[in-house]
Amino acid sequence: MKYKITYLLIILLLSSCGFTPIYSNKNSNFNVEKVTSNLNNSLTNYIENSLFSFSNTNASQSLNIEIILKEEIIVILKDSKGDPLKNKLITKIKLVVNDNQNNLISTKNFNEDFDYSVQDNKFNMKQYEQNIRQNLIEDISGQILSYLSNLQ
Repeated sequence: MKYKITYLLIILLLSSCGFTPIYSNKNSNFNVEKVTSNLNNSLTNYIENSLFSFSNTNASQSLNIEIILKEEIIVILKDSKGDPLKNKLITKIKLVVNDNQNNLISTKNFNEDFDYSVQDNKFNMKQYEQNIRQNLIEDISGQILSYLSNLQ
């Protein structure tokens, strides 16, 4: 009986601690009106969707956002024949934030990179690179949301 009461108290204390996930909060201090990007692909679409989903339509600050995405694959290590053994995928995003009258508010660069070994199977290699790209974009998207929520 004593253990049941203890477990019940622990559950009650932990459930009322006030925890809320970071990106579930719709009380953001910005409203994204328009997003433009230099590329139209799944990576920029992912960022656009995350911006619009976190946007608060009742916020006093309306933003127009421009996303400039650049990707590079750099060979880090080669074998004796000159074939690549290890690559680095670098994803760079320049974020330009304007208000609704197109006055510049802020610009910020976000960079993420990942080193990986080159595989012999080209199909698997392309799939692996696409997974890496998606993971890097998810990380940068979180950084962008954090940056915009702290923007004054």
